[in-house]
Amino acid sequence: MNSDAAFIVSCILQVLGFAAMISHIGIFRDYRRLRNLARHGVEGEAVSTAQDYAGAGQYRVQYEVRLADGESKAEFHALQRVMAELGTVVPVVYDRTKPQRAKTGFLEDINYRPDQLSVFVFGYGGVAAYLMGVVLLVLS
Repeated sequence: MNSDAAFIVSCILQVLGFAAMISHIGIFRDYRRLRNLARHGVEGEAVSTAQDYAGAGQYRVQYEVRLADGESKAEFHALQRVMAELGTVVPVVYDRTKPQRAKTGFLEDINYRPDQLSVFVFGYGGVAAYLMGVVLLVLS
């Protein structure tokens, strides 16, 4: 393969790999958060403290996780289709090391598997394509 063709293939691999990585940043972040909650999460309770309209028929509800006495206050927000009354107690799953990364619901309801294939194919595949493009550029 001559150097011009290698340069073009390298650029295409880098652009496609970079685009795949960037397009899956949000999915990767949610996948990691849910996977960590499924592995290390504990069930507890949270109290709604504030709410506002987030758009598209959803409300952003601010919750405060009820932790043991003496621990610092931890808050998180959740997008919901219905407006919750202030002071409503809901079940929550949180990580003891980072309780601000919480999710309303129960531990058995957490399912991160649907995003797993997408993260592996596009996220990690994008990293591999980008690195192959860089290696090809260096070697040509």
